[in-house]
Amino acid sequence: MKTKHLKQNGFTLTEMAIVIVLGGILLAAGLMVGRGQIGMAQGQDVIQIAADLQAASLSFKNRYGYLPGDWIYVANQLPNVAASPGDGLGTITGTMTAAGLAQAGSEVQEAALHLYAAGLIGKIGTNAQMRIQSQYGPVHMAIANAANTSAAYIAANPGVRNVIVFFNLPCEVVQDLDRTLDDSVVNTGRVMTIAACPGGGTAARTFVPL
Repeated sequence: MKTKHLKQNGFTLTEMAIVIVLGGILLAAGLMVGRGQIGMAQGQDVIQIAADLQAASLSFKNRYGYLPGDWIYVANQLPNVAASPGDGLGTITGTMTAAGLAQAGSEVQEAALHLYAAGLIGKIGTNAQMRIQSQYGPVHMAIANAANTSAAYIAANPGVRNVIVFFNLPCEVVQDLDRTLDDSVVNTGRVMTIAACPGGGTAARTFVPL
């Protein structure tokens, strides 16, 4: 009489181990893709801020004859703007602290308010010294001098009078910004950082021509 063997059901330990390993690999790959997509979206947000400020500043100059912040005007020509430090010289004068605070009473401080009051940007913050911010830190429009940029930037871009200054951008976001707007090298060209920006690091300041 032949003995019937029962068919084994379920997975062996080896098969289960293979499934767990493969699951881990797929999960890790999914996380990497997800992080990459988030990084790309964050980079696009910064690129959009730069493009919006460039377009808004050009529209402001075409409308009023001066750059935002630099406008010499009679009080209240712009809604809720009672006074201006503007000298009309074609540069947005003033400095910023390392933390991204605009110099009080300067053209740098007033520039964002002028764009907002003119209806050329949609919103600003309540802190008068950092009215525009990316998700990483303050954003300002300012004269491209040694105090606001760097000797290397000035030497590479003698024709750039004003810049958009981004504070504390991750180096990966700077790379996306540079690839889109310049030469893909963060320490050359018209889009530059104040210092080297290795992967995984943060750029204290990044400059984009206004």
